Amino acid sequence: MNIRSRLISFLIVLFLGLCVSAPAALAKDDGTPEGVVKAFAHQYFMLDEKMAGHMSREALYTEHDVNRVDLLFRVKEQEAFKRGLELNYLRMRPILMKTQVVSEDDDSAVIEFSAVMVRNINPIYRMVGYVFGMMKEHDFETTVTVIKEDGIWKVGPNGFAFPA
Repeated sequence: MNIRSRLISFLIVLFLGLCVSAPAALAKDDGTPEGVVKAFAHQYFMLDEKMAGHMSREALYTEHDVNRVDLLFRVKEQEAFKRGLELNYLRMRPILMKTQVVSEDDDSAVIEFSAVMVRNINPIYRMVGYVFGMMKEHDFETTVTVIKEDGIWKVGPNGFAFPA
């Protein structure tokens, strides 16, 4: 193998690595309302239980003090079982997330959120799917209320679908 083909192989691997890790890196919570919404959305669509840490008490618990994240996972597990799949197959990877502040004051903010998502599968399969037209992109748009709870921005109720 000559140096040129090694360099090309290295660049392809580097590019694939960046494509896989960039959306997650961009979804870090930076303490702003927009950062909280992006971090929460990434965890929500990837079915990560850590999303509960970004939710306000009112958003996290029903009126009967039932954890909505736990309910979401139970519903998703049942959905996967009915379709003959594992829960991991229901994960969606946000590849493009946009936020725009509609209004903001000291204790609350309203954020318009939109995302384009694809099924969270091996990146190589995803690229092959794009080449042969088998990959579907899913658009998602919502308006999210973010509130300050104990000095930290948290996602408020509504905006994302949770079981009641």
